[in-house]
Amino acid sequence: MFYLFNNIKNKEILDAVLKAKYTSDEKDIDNALSLLVTFSTKWKLTGNIWKKYILYTLVNNDNPYTRAIERNKDVIGESEFAIKDIEEFYNLYNMNAQFLNKVSNYTFLKNTGSHYVKDLIDELYKSIDNSFKSFKNAIISFYKTKGLGEMAIYKAFRVNDGVLEPIKNVLDVNFDDLIGYEYQKNLLKANTEAFINDKPFNNVLLYGDAGTGKSTSIKALINEYFDRGLRIIEVYKYQMQEIAKIINTLKSRPYYYVIYMDDLSFEENEIGYKYLKSIIEGGIEPKPNNVVVYATSNRKHLIKETTADNGTIFDDLHRNETQAEKLSLCYRFGLQIFYSSLSPSDFRNMVIELANRNDIDLDEKTLLLEANKFQMSNGTLSGRTASQFIAYISEAYKK
Repeated sequence: MFYLFNNIKNKEILDAVLKAKYTSDEKDIDNALSLLVTFSTKWKLTGNIWKKYILYTLVNNDNPYTRAIERNKDVIGESEFAIKDIEEFYNLYNMNAQFLNKVSNYTFLKNTGSHYVKDLIDELYKSIDNSFKSFKNAIISFYKTKGLGEMAIYKAFRVNDGVLEPIKNVLDVNFDDLIGYEYQKNLLKANTEAFINDKPFNNVLLYGDAGTGKSTSIKALINEYFDRGLRIIEVYKYQMQEIAKIINTLKSRPYYYVIYMDDLSFEENEIGYKYLKSIIEGGIEPKPNNVVVYATSNRKHLIKETTADNGTIFDDLHRNETQAEKLSLCYRFGLQIFYSSLSPSDFRNMVIELANRNDIDLDEKTLLLEANKFQMSNGTLSGRTASQFIAYISEAYKK
């Protein structure tokens, strides 16, 4: 029985293992081991997967006590009920059941590689020795330094019916993968560094031609700053009314959140931008300091403008005010970073660099000739077009 730690993820595994221990029935044992192996394969866990499962349930145990520890609040004494619960998990962690020996040194691949869930659990596992004190201190330290639940494990989230839903497969991209645009990348990184270091920061608009690396720059932030508490929350423009509710749930968590809107723009008759304006600036209640808005767009002026806005046709009585209203959204972004199309020479240099990185066996003259033909028929002078060209020729000319 657990007093506080009763929010147990994948509880069916715990129930199955306990049932197998007390019945010693072969079918129950097989079922318990099958659930454990399936679970560990999902997260690429190896070694003693029973103990790592117990640690996983603790990492994800969202309750008032763990929330207080996560927020670095002073807990009056050591809650007797919480310590009893941790002690119960410690007993489970060291439970003696012969069938668990079969999964005490489990592996399913020669090299499972790195995975952020696996790495978190492995780090926690290695910090524990055989004592209860070590076990308890390691768990509490994890809550204080890493956090708890999905926020400790996942890098990015999306909004689904007003609830944050983890994005379990995040593109593994970093800033070195985006060739060029050093000035733009440095501006974005400097602002993000200020944000996660509790210094003055700005909301950011990345705008410019399609395929120039705006979205890639945002995705690179996830992997660059995850270990320092940065989380990305992807929001679509039709969800603007939900953002205020989401932000209210984030302000008490010890992380730094980027509200990310990709390919943002509004037609003249859309009113979602009004919600966005109030979110960026904050209403009566200011936006919390652990939330920032980053958006990408192909155009700087996010709200569609027409010739009527210049007074040429269908003029209104307060044309200047109409123009100011339409321009006011982009001015809410204190930092605006422009990503331009590549020059022909920059495009050629990018193609050569990508070819070298991907071991393309083709002489430079032929490579650039083929790249020029591909670009003329398939796209603009952009990093996206260069990447698409390399993918197009990769199979035929790979070393």
